[in-house]
Amino acid sequence: MKLALEHPAWSLLYGPYGVQDVSGALAQLAKQWDQPLADTLYWEMLHHQEDLYPVTYAASPWLWEIAPKDLTNLSFLSWILHCATYPNDLRDLATPRSLIPGLSSLRYDTSEVFQCERTALVEQHPTVLLGIEQWCNSHFPTIAERCQAALPDCQNPHGIYNLLVGPMAVEGAQKAANVLGMWCDGHDPETIAEETETWSEKDLQLSQKWVRLLDQHAPECGVALRDYAQLEGGNQITLRCNDTPDLFRKE
Repeated sequence: MKLALEHPAWSLLYGPYGVQDVSGALAQLAKQWDQPLADTLYWEMLHHQEDLYPVTYAASPWLWEIAPKDLTNLSFLSWILHCATYPNDLRDLATPRSLIPGLSSLRYDTSEVFQCERTALVEQHPTVLLGIEQWCNSHFPTIAERCQAALPDCQNPHGIYNLLVGPMAVEGAQKAANVLGMWCDGHDPETIAEETETWSEKDLQLSQKWVRLLDQHAPECGVALRDYAQLEGGNQITLRCNDTPDLFRKE
């Protein structure tokens, strides 16, 4: 669901600093793209410390439609995918309405600061959150594919991480993404192993696709994942195996 910019629900769709004129900013960007305005929207109105909000998701269909598909804008969308699919407490509930952080209509999934807005939003516009959630569920894989497709255009490790952190999260490879991010920040494999959960067999399998992709477009980043896989949290050794399709062989 792409919420019309004149829809009254925007007056209740809050972000990190409450309700702001996000629909107005989107209207300006739709008329003429302005990257500084977009950056302000991204980092001051839609996102704060990996937390997402109803207005973040409401803005996403518009951004996907109107934003240039360059590295800057794709990287922000990738970060949204990462934050939206990162494991969170809501996933442990028995019957959550939404598995996407920030979109649940349940009272205990909402900060006390925003209870009034959330209650009014659910009561006055009961289909809005569900419609936005449906859009996210159907479009997140497409956004992930577009971010991944831009990888050849990126020339530095941090930029590569920013592009791939979302697609990796969508496919369940958050641990591999975390390793890549720590490597980009200068940590060595031993330090990463000390601060990262030991990979399961599933984590190792999920990492294989990304090692192949990085080997093709950013070999130094592929080495980072492979080096960590060799340590496997200090509990298991895995080695590069060039003559097998999975790239890893246990010894």
